[in-house]
Amino acid sequence: MSEDVETARETVIEAMERSADIYGLNRSYGRLYGLLYFADEPVSLDTLVEESGYAKSTVSTAMQDMERLHLVYRRSVPGEGKKAFYEAERNFWVVVQEFLRREVQREISVMTSALNEAEQSLTEADDPQAQEDLEKVRDLGQMYERSQRLVNILTGSSVDRLAGLLDRLRRD
Repeated sequence: MSEDVETARETVIEAMERSADIYGLNRSYGRLYGLLYFADEPVSLDTLVEESGYAKSTVSTAMQDMERLHLVYRRSVPGEGKKAFYEAERNFWVVVQEFLRREVQREISVMTSALNEAEQSLTEADDPQAQEDLEKVRDLGQMYERSQRLVNILTGSSVDRLAGLLDRLRRD
């Protein structure tokens, strides 16, 4: 690999480290993701340890966390037994959609259930404060209903389709 390619890759990987920090992750996650991003095939945990210089426990923890965040996927490689290999998700729209499906959807479900229960209790309550609280609960419920619609749209559409819709809205 030429020095120009190595320099360009390192520039991007350093930016990924800073991005990880911006999102509250350890900078090592950005470096490890960058190494996987530029890899042409799945990379073993041992190779990531060697290339990054991080402790095996650090790399292992990072891979587990990034797998949960849908940034990387664990792969098996024929002939390698149970050895762990990883590859980066290169399509960030997939990462965003999976985050919305799993994390945001879970919050919407928890809150919707609690708001429905609270609305039922407040409707039956014989307390002057109940009406005020009922309005607040219903307002929050409407926000979560809109959020659910938005999550459904975002997780059910390609980024190209959404960008096209937004471009058309901007022109109108």
